[in-house]
Amino acid sequence: MSTIYITDPNASFKLQNKYLKVFQQEKQRFLIRISNISQFIIFGNLILPKDIVQIIRLNQIPVLYLTQTGEYIGRVENPSPVQTKYLNYQRQRLRDTEFNRATAESIIWAKLHNQHAFLQNWTRQYTLQNTDPTIKRALNYLELLMDNLSVAPSINELHEYIQEADKIHYSAVAYLLAFHNQCPHVTTKQINKFLNLGHQLLHQYIYTHLQTAGLHPDYGILHCDRDRELPLAWDLSAEFHAPIVDDMVLYFTRHLANANGNGNKYYTPIQRFLQHWEGKLKTCVLHPYAGEITYRQCIDLQVKEYISSLLGDVEYYRPLALKFHPNPHNFTNIVETQKPILTLVK
Repeated sequence: MSTIYITDPNASFKLQNKYLKVFQQEKQRFLIRISNISQFIIFGNLILPKDIVQIIRLNQIPVLYLTQTGEYIGRVENPSPVQTKYLNYQRQRLRDTEFNRATAESIIWAKLHNQHAFLQNWTRQYTLQNTDPTIKRALNYLELLMDNLSVAPSINELHEYIQEADKIHYSAVAYLLAFHNQCPHVTTKQINKFLNLGHQLLHQYIYTHLQTAGLHPDYGILHCDRDRELPLAWDLSAEFHAPIVDDMVLYFTRHLANANGNGNKYYTPIQRFLQHWEGKLKTCVLHPYAGEITYRQCIDLQVKEYISSLLGDVEYYRPLALKFHPNPHNFTNIVETQKPILTLVK
């Protein structure tokens, strides 16, 4: 299944039997079977033709709209008229306080663990010292929060642990970004936009997996009472924020100064970001149960793990707790050997 990224507001489309043709300046960029499209992600003010909108609705293809600089605008959801496969199980679990508490605690523990691993790996690999006060304070505080999760009296209090962890984690991330930033004109505001864009892409990607798997995205645990769309997708994305988004953004901003070197065609920062995002999803990592697999496969496994816990096939939800950082050369090679990001990306 393919994600269609559209960064050119002048893109045009044509339907041919069961295929979609995408054009840029009247030149065909690619041809794709409609059944192979998992989602559209559209940057800028692009109005899709009526026949394309009709196909999107008939095939329940999600569409995410972002500004030209990657800020969230909204989404188009096309739910199936058939009841979601696991909806009854999700409704039953709403009243299961033990299940909800255990799942919430597992997800938060993995989130904190992966934040801790992310900070440790960047300090070890890039010659920063663990004794640096900013990093050391963050590592110690994350360890403290992990140790105290079991004493939190409710899920609301557990959610506060996320907020506390994010404060200390992102203060350390800001320190790492300042330390590694080889592109002085990249501002903190721009970096935060990249982080927010990464979180939106991750959330949307997990949402498409939930939809395909037969889970209703509105039945979350951690974010059920929060002002968040599709809360289950936010729940399951929590453990991936540090290893996928934060790691990729830090690597991306570190190399942004050289992104359009060597006489290559110029690509916007957003287009380069999408190239790195796709490269990151293809990066292999050591999964605690499945061995060496890509992040795409990790996400798929976690959705299946959640379904198993929902059905009672496993005792509790096993989150993704990473022990090893992916080989940085592996990620670099994937990005460099990919086709350069086109204005229209498949």
